[in-house]
Amino acid sequence: MKNLPELLKKHFFAGLLVVVPLGVIGWICLSVLEVLWQLHDFLPESLQPKSLIPLPELVGVLNFLFTLIATFILALGISLLGWGSKHFLGKKLLEVVEHLIERIPVIRGIYSSLAQLLKTISSGGGGQQFNRVVYIEYPRKNIWTLAFVTGTSKIPGLSGALVNVYVPTTPNPTSGFFLILPEEDVRESHLKVEDAFKTILSLGIAQP
Repeated sequence: MKNLPELLKKHFFAGLLVVVPLGVIGWICLSVLEVLWQLHDFLPESLQPKSLIPLPELVGVLNFLFTLIATFILALGISLLGWGSKHFLGKKLLEVVEHLIERIPVIRGIYSSLAQLLKTISSGGGGQQFNRVVYIEYPRKNIWTLAFVTGTSKIPGLSGALVNVYVPTTPNPTSGFFLILPEEDVRESHLKVEDAFKTILSLGIAQP
């Protein structure tokens, strides 16, 4: 019990950073399931399960099947939306929606940050995601920061291997600095991209 105050002081916020994202995801999932479960209430009363089936047990089963079908349709709709966003007409429509969102003062910042962050850490980025996570001395020697290698580079007149790195800002990793460094000036962190983002977003509190 002597270590209890120290435990609360040192690890409370780290635990909070674990609980809050899980709680938000759980809340969103439960809210979606609750909406899907109540979809049958929007049907005409003559077509609702309780009007068609006199047995309460069968009504519950029918409601479950209805929710299952609605969930499948929702997942299919989201997938079709993703498919359409990769084609010409879908891209143009998405550009119009994004243009409208950019006109809303507060919403535009939230939407832009989330959209860029999700695109960055997406594993299906067509090879455009970060290659590896490294440490570099920035903004001066003996000060180390996390950076993401985005590829190799060539500069006329310079010999040796050069790498492109992105240095994100904290706590908003969607803004940062692009640097070109010699390969020997970067140090491998052996971190996954997801773990590096957790560290950056949490101001270094949540570390793998």
